[in-house]
Amino acid sequence: MLELLEQLFRQVRAYTQAERYDRKQVYARSSKHTTMQFDRDAEDLIISGLVESGLGFEIITEERPTFATSEHPLYRIVVDPIDGSTNVERGVMTAAVALAVLPIDAPVTPEHVQWALVGELFTGIVYEAQKGGGAFRNGRRCQVSTTTALKDCVAGLNLDGHNGDTLRSLLTGNPRLGIVRRTGSSAIDSVYVASGTYDAYIDIGDEITGESFLASASIVLEAGGLVTDHEGKPLRPILNLNDRFSLVLAGNKKLHQDIIARIQKGG
Repeated sequence: MLELLEQLFRQVRAYTQAERYDRKQVYARSSKHTTMQFDRDAEDLIISGLVESGLGFEIITEERPTFATSEHPLYRIVVDPIDGSTNVERGVMTAAVALAVLPIDAPVTPEHVQWALVGELFTGIVYEAQKGGGAFRNGRRCQVSTTTALKDCVAGLNLDGHNGDTLRSLLTGNPRLGIVRRTGSSAIDSVYVASGTYDAYIDIGDEITGESFLASASIVLEAGGLVTDHEGKPLRPILNLNDRFSLVLAGNKKLHQDIIARIQKGG
């Protein structure tokens, strides 16, 4: 299965690197969401590969209604064809393909993902995991961070205007987060926790949807990290891609607990 996911990623990467598309072309626009043409093209490539595999998938993706490739699919796949679409549109070279495969009858949570891949489109770096088999970055086993102190923490943080008081507490409280980063792709920011690139990732706006974090969060779990909501509770099952979540991912329990405590204090 991971070989198939890698193949799908490589096809989308070849498409984006060719840059033969209009980065500003809109496929569809509504009051809630804009689908760029390159998003739709990438999704078409992935769906075509899933159909041709003959394995039988229920496909859940941001850009179209859920459907199945066979009458009785064995697997469910959650697809984010390009996470970081605004980056691609603006010419920022940070975006990812995120793919998470579950048994058809399993709840859609990171803990139940059987295979996952997050591939960086412009660097070619691949993060992947199989349930119970560990997490890997370009074939090398991932190791989460052992940093436990907030003042030493390198954290990915979504700053998109939500929960201002809580964000202020994280950024200015004593001790404050040591260093803050953000790529513009939630899938990449999340999976960086798996490899210890980030010590933690915090997205507390209650805005992120499942396709952007499901694969990454499952890879973080396989690497030994923690994944919860902003209250420190397990994530509820993803029922559809309109469901919105908050996330706190960390490499170890002590750091995670301190982040949750700071969030509660700020809220």
